[in-house]
Amino acid sequence: MFDWLLGRRGRRQPTDADEAARAALLAVLDRDDARAEELLAAGVKLDSSGVEPYLALARFHRMRGEIGRAIRIHQNLLLRRDLDPEQTATCLADLAADFRQGGFLQRAIASYQEVLAHDPKHTGALSALVALLGDVRDFPRALEMQRRLSKVLRSDGSAEEARLWVDMAEAAQAEGKFDEARRAVKKALRRNERSVRAWLVLGALESERGNAKAALAAWKKVPELDGRSGALVFAHIESAYAASGKPEEYESYLRSLLAEREDDARARLALARVLAARHDIEEALAELRRLLERDPENLEARAEVGRLLLSERRDAEATKEYAELLDVLERRGLLRSRERLG
Repeated sequence: MFDWLLGRRGRRQPTDADEAARAALLAVLDRDDARAEELLAAGVKLDSSGVEPYLALARFHRMRGEIGRAIRIHQNLLLRRDLDPEQTATCLADLAADFRQGGFLQRAIASYQEVLAHDPKHTGALSALVALLGDVRDFPRALEMQRRLSKVLRSDGSAEEARLWVDMAEAAQAEGKFDEARRAVKKALRRNERSVRAWLVLGALESERGNAKAALAAWKKVPELDGRSGALVFAHIESAYAASGKPEEYESYLRSLLAEREDDARARLALARVLAARHDIEEALAELRRLLERDPENLEARAEVGRLLLSERRDAEATKEYAELLDVLERRGLLRSRERLG
């Protein structure tokens, strides 16, 4: 089957399968795929009764994206009668990985389930099934697999279960099943009340049902849990305050955040924008400069300073600020010189 690979001359061929495997590893590290394939095929010929040489060659094909070839090798291996239970589970798991990489999700799921039939505690199969069942939106089974995985690993698993409940909520929301989505996100928060994604989804669901107060409460949880995620909700929080007839409280809310966390760059940038919107330009610039004192390379803040200065016709200051912005972009490697036209 592999004779054509061994016809190349000028290179010493390995004398046993172990030598072939070691040489193939070196070839892979040297990125010499042709030589690696030649050596792996040699290993198969030198130990045709073994399983590992075939597994190595199949994995090499999968690594190169040659899914059909990998599948054929694994299927042929599974026809053998001399495999022990561990080898059978390994072959099935590798075949499932082939199907998964090839995009054959249902066949991958079926193969991983076969793995579990041979080894109910196979963590690789359980972990893969959690992801795959989530991908096909079979969330009840995904949750079951996650619970089994957590039991095998003796871990809490609450954060992972919460993630699946949020996935379920988002899928239901996309289908217009808002009550189902709300139930799912509530279960997510019972499993992990620090889930930023869950609070984001809950805020959107409450907003869609016209409950601005509940939406506001959910969205306000996000920057409390993760300051970096504040940018995802500040516009929503501002709109919710406006919908509640209390737009002025948005500024107070931002100032209270900054009183607790002075280094919250997202909140300070949001406050500067509020001040600029009501034409308190000097106050807005002061907030932006406080931000830049802590983080001189904050691109959004530098751009915002430049815009405000231009709006006030302070062109010389704006030019200086944009020069600083260009320096930051250059230091970060975000500026590329254009090729000259011939």
